Amino acid sequence: MDSDKKIRDIIFSFREVNRFFYKQMWQHANELGVTIVQLQILKILSEEPDLSLLSLTKKMSAGKSTVSSTVDRLVKADYVKRERSTEDRRVIILNLTPLGEEKRKEAHAMFMQRLAKLNEISEDDVKKLIEYHQLIKEKIKITGDDERVR
Repeated sequence: MDSDKKIRDIIFSFREVNRFFYKQMWQHANELGVTIVQLQILKILSEEPDLSLLSLTKKMSAGKSTVSSTVDRLVKADYVKRERSTEDRRVIILNLTPLGEEKRKEAHAMFMQRLAKLNEISEDDVKKLIEYHQLIKEKIKITGDDERVR
């Protein structure tokens, strides 16, 4: 196999797997009546409560207007609440409401159920897959990547 074809095959394989995951996430979000971005926000706020909009925007690597308008829709749906920070009254922090936490838990359970077939992959194969992913990351890593991409 020539080197160009090998690289193309690796890239194609990742694209295909990514496409399958994205399709599952889209269908999953659609069944729940939310968007993928809304699900991401619910997950992040569950893991890290009391986030400011700016912190949430950075964690999502998305534009402030996109995150802000999505948060607005989540607030209207009573999944997220805005509160003043007790440390700095000028700062508004975001947290899940009980309904938002319930939706996040429902989403997580449904997603794990949707991907349950992945449990049929042996532990040895999963270890190998992770090792191969690490190898690929090491081979394409460019010095300084960690400082530029966050």
